[in-house]
Amino acid sequence: MSKNGFWSYGGISAAGGAVGSNDPPSQGRVALAFKSIRYRSRIQDIIPCCVNQLLTSTVIDNVFTIRGIEVSLVSIVGIIRQAETAANYVLYKIDYMTTKPINVRQWVSRDRAKQGITLLPVGVYAKVLGILKCSAEVNSLEVLKIRVLEDMNEFTTHILETVNAHMMLDKAASGQSVPVVPSEMDEAQMHSEYHPDFIRKEVLRLIQECPRQEGKSVRELQTELSNLSIGTINQAIEYLTVKGHIYPTVDGEHFKSAD
Repeated sequence: MSKNGFWSYGGISAAGGAVGSNDPPSQGRVALAFKSIRYRSRIQDIIPCCVNQLLTSTVIDNVFTIRGIEVSLVSIVGIIRQAETAANYVLYKIDYMTTKPINVRQWVSRDRAKQGITLLPVGVYAKVLGILKCSAEVNSLEVLKIRVLEDMNEFTTHILETVNAHMMLDKAASGQSVPVVPSEMDEAQMHSEYHPDFIRKEVLRLIQECPRQEGKSVRELQTELSNLSIGTINQAIEYLTVKGHIYPTVDGEHFKSAD
């Protein structure tokens, strides 16, 4: 797992594809959809990418590839250039400033749409975790999680991780060994209450214990885990969401357990 809360990119092949209909999932299928994501993510974890790589990736038989490497779950960062609402989704245009913006679609429930949708502001940097989709020969992202960057160091980190990830994947695809040597800091943190695994378990436990239909809010988690930064909590939520342990309910700030 990377230092900024994203996951390893050691898996270079994913069973199944990322292409599908752009029809929104019904509320009754949300939990099932996130559980299915859990099994896919065990085969291929999130790969950090730049927007240009996603827009120029090729798709054959429902499988996306970047330079011959299969990708499905990806992360990007960029500036929100446009934000607009439709009947059951929010459409963002995310710009990495190296090519044209990519369309990022976030589905919303009917109840949430009726209550009103708060858009992320245009002009801010955002981080998106999503699944690659293709419609009318145009690549886009379907959102699993989107949030505003809280620290521009995250942007720099993402660039470095993107370069490193694809370099490692290229080596792995060519048959070269890619050794992973844990640092002394990593080993020391393995037994620390601030180790990512410990934090994820605490976040998941609190979400599982919440009896309310709308689930646990991020604000409540921050209050109960006051020794952790909001960024750290968001990283744990992102991980648990992609792994299928939790899913968003009324908005992007409330979560319920899918287990």
